[in-house]
Formats: sequence, structure tokens, C-alpha cells
Amino acid sequence: MRYKYSLTCFFTTLFTVICLAKAAGQPVSNTFYCSREMSRIGMVLKDTAHVSFQVTTVTNYNNGTTNTVNSQYQVSGNQVHLVRSDSTEFIQNSLLGLTVRHAYKRAELSRPVELFTNILRAKLTDPVFYKTFVTGMAVADTGGYKKLSYQFKPASPYLQYDILYDSVTHRIHTIQYRFSVTGSAPAPAGSSMPFQVTMQFSNYQTGLFTDEAFSTDGYFMMNKGIYYMVPPYTSYNLINPLNQ
Repeated sequence: MRYKYSLTCFFTTLFTVICLAKAAGQPVSNTFYCSREMSRIGMVLKDTAHVSFQVTTVTNYNNGTTNTVNSQYQVSGNQVHLVRSDSTEFIQNSLLGLTVRHAYKRAELSRPVELFTNILRAKLTDPVFYKTFVTGMAVADTGGYKKLSYQFKPASPYLQYDILYDSVTHRIHTIQYRFSVTGSAPAPAGSSMPFQVTMQFSNYQTGLFTDEAFSTDGYFMMNKGIYYMVPPYTSYNLINPLNQ
């Protein structure tokens, strides 16, 4: 009985501390709370069927150059159909993924990956990644939004990673991160690294498409274990590393 009472008091105290920190507008660095928020952000992407949204990605490089890409997402569960303004298209269903680079007439098959990881562009939810590169997490209130931030070890290629999300719906509003292959060490002179990426999410809508959006039949077919592109993509080079 004493053990149960102590355990109850512990979680009550922990919850109280978290609430007080939130009320004071201070970042909450409790790992359990931060991990729970991260889980909710990921689940929101999957919980509602047939959600579409837009993402504008601006990359600012260390050499002063900038690149902007607009993306249109259609997602449902772990399925995704992504069309980008740089002529790249990505389709993933329960069986496989297909990346089509129309400008180069090239297509490549891949195994399905976690939708959240695909959107984050980082394996933040991977325990190995966390153990290897992350030192902690924090959540802070910023008006109607919350900002979840990761702190990284010097060897991490990610120098910063922040997710701004709606405090009620947990839908992502903005992702911003800094990346460098040299970690916190200085990059070579003239290098484009470290670079900063800002991803702005907008125009969330539900129910404007069906699962047909995730079909790859209009791109390639398989016959006797051989994959081949179909019209109008027969001139595309199809790369299939799945059986290697």
C-alpha cells in the first residue's frame, strides 16, 4: 500500500511541476512529457484519413544562396502522395514507395518508411538516433502554438531542430532545423554548410481524394518478378534495389 501511495504521489507531483512550468511560460524539459507531445504530433498525421496539406520549404545555405520548394501532400495512414515543384513525385502505399524524378526521367522503388520520419526529414523518433545524437528535449508555449525543441550532441549533424505546432490540434505549423555534415565543427571555407531549413505547413483539408491517389499502377507494372514502367513513362529508367 505504501508503495502504491508513493507512486501516486510521485506522478501527481510530476504532473503538477509540468503544469506549473507550462503556466509560467517556461520550457518543459521533462522527457516523458516531450516524448508524449512528439507522439501526438505524429499520430495526428495518421488518425484522420485522406488529409492534404501544403509545405513551403526554404533552404538558406552558408554561402548565401537560397532554394525554395513547394510541396503538395496527400496522406492517409502511412500512405502518402507527394508532388514537389522541383518535378519530384513520391508515392507510398502499404507495399512499397516510388520516387519519380521527372526532370531526369528516373524512377526508383523503395520499401515503405514511417510517414512521420518522411515529413520530418530526420529519424527523431528512432531510439538509436536519440541515444546517439540527442541530449534532451523541451516544449515551450508560444501563444496558440507550442514549440518542441531538440538539443543535440556536438557530433550530431543536426545543430537545431524545432517543431512549432497547434496546441489544440497538434498539427504542424512550422519546422525549422540547421544541418551540417561536420556537426558542430567548422565547415570548410566556401562550404554551403551549415544550412538552415524552414518548412511552412498550410491549407490542411480532409476528404478531397481517395486511396486511388496512392496507386502506382499508372507508373509501373510487374510481370514475373520484373518491374517495368508503363506509358507515358516507358522512357524512364527504373531502379529496383528491393531484391538486392
